[in-house]
Amino acid sequence: MALVNQAKREIHAKIVFFGPGQAGKGTSLRHIFNKLKPEFRGAMKVMSVQGARMLFFDFTPPGDGNVDGFRVRFHLYTVSGPVVDPAAWKMVLKGADGIVVVADSSPHRLDENRAAMDELVSYLKGYGQGLSTVPAVLHLNKNDLADALPVAELERQLNPSRLLAFSTSGHSGQGVLQGVMALVKNILTGLRAKGADGIASGETLQHMVEGTAAPAALAAQAPAESFAEVTTPAAAPAEASEAVLELSEAADEAPLSLEIAATPVVAEGDQIRVPLTIRCGSREKTVVLTLSLGLSEE
Repeated sequence: MALVNQAKREIHAKIVFFGPGQAGKGTSLRHIFNKLKPEFRGAMKVMSVQGARMLFFDFTPPGDGNVDGFRVRFHLYTVSGPVVDPAAWKMVLKGADGIVVVADSSPHRLDENRAAMDELVSYLKGYGQGLSTVPAVLHLNKNDLADALPVAELERQLNPSRLLAFSTSGHSGQGVLQGVMALVKNILTGLRAKGADGIASGETLQHMVEGTAAPAALAAQAPAESFAEVTTPAAAPAEASEAVLELSEAADEAPLSLEIAATPVVAEGDQIRVPLTIRCGSREKTVVLTLSLGLSEE
């Protein structure tokens, strides 16, 4: 779910690369990152999340990448590894504005691809969404390998939702950027149809990302041919102390509860921003907790 940062005049949207283990999600993301000019990207960062690796970076499309005068910043995420805990995927997919489904074109991975597609549908259903409501594209990855199944067969087996499909190779980059660009355009079209006023309350969650416990940040840009990156986003609005004061009047009605509203985001320097939701009965307040971390040798 895209969110608006009124202070920065930015809209934040999230794209998740989803698929079975070792299908090429991380390789595809790294290809996009490596296509960027150094002056348009920050350092790629990786963090362990429940035994797997989470990677992400953000970019802002140039020129026509605006909605009602707001600059749109896309956050690209994936979780890579042979086996990924379902809880990690659920958290990453929370609030996704677009999905790149990465399938492995090898014949022996067909059942795993089907299982991954079923899991994706199940995860999205848990958020009241589906492939008919969330923009998505299908990357038929490793299609350059000698034993790859024909595209027509892969589409017949894996694409009942008739997603826009691309024959891709994360290793060579074939089709990867084209698929992401098509998805970005689709998301932008939807955002423009809503307009900035119709996009969910971003006044406190300007970083919008998912709902996991321990993410990773990637400050970067997009493909040199069509994307341009900008500087890191701004700090969070509401202070946690203010939120507690506002809710204190209802403290005798129900106990307070606190939960992470979205994935923590690595921001400028060593700062980590953690979106939190504080609830008390029927009332709730969303705030962003900013932490400054330092590492020292023992």
